[in-house]
Amino acid sequence: MRLLIYGVAMTEKYNWIACDKPKLGDILRWDEPLWAKPNKPRGKRDKIGEQQIIAELLTRSDFLELKVISVKKISNGDTPLNVVPDDIIKRKKSTLELGDCLKQV
Repeated sequence: MRLLIYGVAMTEKYNWIACDKPKLGDILRWDEPLWAKPNKPRGKRDKIGEQQIIAELLTRSDFLELKVISVKKISNGDTPLNVVPDDIIKRKKSTLELGDCLKQV
């Protein structure tokens, strides 16, 4: 069993390597955009910021299910974050690849 330290200090204590095939239980880190609410019924949403997520991989199927460990806003401004620690989120593998997915070693 692995002891996890939740919070911001996690990024400073561990080394991170590129992750192309995550396994169950891996701790992953990636960046993803923060989107504004649509201003038209069918319009494209505007990118208003960026956040960095650290999460543990729980299940792996068509979508990856992850438990959020920490979230940090990496852009300027007062944009609220989309997720909070302990949330369970689902992401496509391609979403993590776009955010330069890294694995904790």
